[in-house]
Amino acid sequence: MPIDFQDCLVRYSNHGIQFDYPDIWAIEEQAADGDVLITVSGSETCFWTVRIMSSCPPPPQVVESCVTAFEEEYEDAEVEQIEGKLAEMPAVARHVTFFCMDLMNAANLRSVRTSEFTLLVWWQGTHHELAENQPILDHLTHSLRSQQLLD
Repeated sequence: MPIDFQDCLVRYSNHGIQFDYPDIWAIEEQAADGDVLITVSGSETCFWTVRIMSSCPPPPQVVESCVTAFEEEYEDAEVEQIEGKLAEMPAVARHVTFFCMDLMNAANLRSVRTSEFTLLVWWQGTHHELAENQPILDHLTHSLRSQQLLD
């Protein structure tokens, strides 16, 4: 019987953002070149990452750069434009499917710009992992907030 992740949520709050994640998942924070990368990972290869970019690049540029990287790495990458929100704002969003090591994978990219930074959320997992972890990834994405909008 799967664990109900809602029973083990904790709040991350730092670098001008906050989100809720299950405490049974690992969290790692890295900083480089003025950006902050926070990754929350579960079992196997499934992960959710938020990148905080202080240089405020335009969200379409950020997402298209990621899409280009997927298309260069995986010749079978299929990209779908989707609608979505991030930090309660309309986001530039794409859904990418691709095969890696004979496994079907999916990735979701969303980006928005605030007055202080640009956010990029990227989650990824294999098809079989997403069957169980999709609700967690969705919750992480939907719970992300910019502190400036909360103040």
